[in-house]
Amino acid sequence: MNDIFAFLYRPRIAPRDGLSLLFFVALTALAAWLRLNAYGDRIITLSYGLPLLFCLWYPDRRLLWGLVGVSCLLATWKTFFQTPVIGVDVDISMWVIQLFNTFAIATVVHLVLDFLARLGAQKTLLEKINDKLVAREQEITRQNEELQTQAEELAQQNEEIQQQSEKVQHQSGELQVQSDELHALNIELGKRQALLETLLGAIQVTKQDQDLPDRICQALLTLFEGSASATAVLEKSSGKLLLQAHAGAVRPQRLSWEFAHSFASVVMTHDRTAFVADLQTRPDLIVPQPAIGAWRSVLSAPLRVNGSPIGSLEVYSDQPREWTTQEFKILEWVAAQCALIIEVRGLHTELRRANTDLDRAVRERTAELQEMVNELEYFSYTITHDLRSPLRAMHGFAEILTEELEPLLNEQSRLYLGRMTTSATRMDRLITDALSFSKVMRHEMDTTPQDPAALLIGMIESYPMFQPPRAFVRLEGAFPPILANEAGLTQCFSNLLGNAVKFVEKGRLPELTVRAEPRDGFVRIWFEDNGIGIAPDMQARVFVMFQRLTKEYEGTGIGLALVKKVAERMGGRVGVDSEPGRGSRFWVEFKSA
Repeated sequence: MNDIFAFLYRPRIAPRDGLSLLFFVALTALAAWLRLNAYGDRIITLSYGLPLLFCLWYPDRRLLWGLVGVSCLLATWKTFFQTPVIGVDVDISMWVIQLFNTFAIATVVHLVLDFLARLGAQKTLLEKINDKLVAREQEITRQNEELQTQAEELAQQNEEIQQQSEKVQHQSGELQVQSDELHALNIELGKRQALLETLLGAIQVTKQDQDLPDRICQALLTLFEGSASATAVLEKSSGKLLLQAHAGAVRPQRLSWEFAHSFASVVMTHDRTAFVADLQTRPDLIVPQPAIGAWRSVLSAPLRVNGSPIGSLEVYSDQPREWTTQEFKILEWVAAQCALIIEVRGLHTELRRANTDLDRAVRERTAELQEMVNELEYFSYTITHDLRSPLRAMHGFAEILTEELEPLLNEQSRLYLGRMTTSATRMDRLITDALSFSKVMRHEMDTTPQDPAALLIGMIESYPMFQPPRAFVRLEGAFPPILANEAGLTQCFSNLLGNAVKFVEKGRLPELTVRAEPRDGFVRIWFEDNGIGIAPDMQARVFVMFQRLTKEYEGTGIGLALVKKVAERMGGRVGVDSEPGRGSRFWVEFKSA
């Protein structure tokens, strides 16, 4: 039998392209001779497929299906072209049978070849496995000899292993106990996670959080998984027990009870979780009962705020029952969260009350400050008018004395009258500048797009002090539009131009160049003069009120402080870059429009 299988799935000649082509030509010629010449006038069916069986010996599937195609072509030629010539009627059914038989034989041969190929592969695999088993058997024989020599050592170690085995069994028992504990702990943690997710879903605070305690009660009812009929949050207030929240199919018939004889008072007095298995055995305890029916069992935990009980969280059942340790833990945990929420809500209430009081106080204080500001403003105008009137009188009388007594006055008297006139003028200017600074501090400055070039040109043309021969002012380059207040910008430019032409050495023509420079959304306008300059340690003080750097020039010390304040009120900045004897480069910067 093995020889037969060997003959079937071990081909004597391996398929090659050239050899396959040779067999195809030979078998095609043989089939054509048999069908067209040897049996030219007869129609045979099964024997035409016998050349296909040649592929059982030479397993080439391309050759097999090539012969199938040739056989079909020969059958078609003989049926429809050769038979009518011989004088035999065309039998289409026989042609169909020939095609069917050919394909049937080819399919069977193809399947046999696949089967034989698999058998060959399995036999090859089995031979390899057998070789490995033989080698393994030899290795096992050698190892058996080695094991035989080690048997005595193993016998000696057997007692030690048995002792260790007893220890391992003992440790295994301990590990099993620990595994059971870990499994129980894992289940407990899973339940706690579920409890936490349920409670977190219930305490999501929204804009309208008045129903938050009710949602916590509903979540607690869900956590008890049908073992409770209702839950309630109770708070003590003025000797009464008030219902703050409830969840369950039937609401309580009342909203307040006497605190002294309630079960909640017992829980709060002892500050611990407790239960009553059957309320009918304790008719002396007051428990919030539903409008329909009656609760038969209650489990209650205290609500602690700042360490003191302020109420209780209770769970009710309509059947007498004993409450489990797990249910105790659930209730205590939720009670702690509920107490925290009550405390936070109380703090929020206090915060809102404090904010309300603060807003009221701020409004009252603002009104008082506004009244004081109005009074101060009125006072400043009044005092300014009252101060300037005597100064104008002093200035006028000094001028009258100078004109009328000119022939009678000596040089010292003229000097004194000149100083009086100068002091009165300076005092009047100081009061005017201080009033201007006060106005800037009090009034808002709305900013709109402004053209700095047009404003500068208008100012230069309007004031002779900025024109030759008194001064030479030059505008250089383009001036982008800026966001500023027209009145405030006029005041800034006027003071900067005035300082540039005033603080120049005697006998020197003031020269001033004004140019603009865009800078990251801002426009910086430079005022570069040829004046006396400013020492580095004094540059930070020039923008401070009443800071005069020299007494050789007239001034109040308010002009540059006013420029800085006006620029800041319009969202801008000011600065200076200067050296003594080399002039100054003042700049003012505003947002670009």
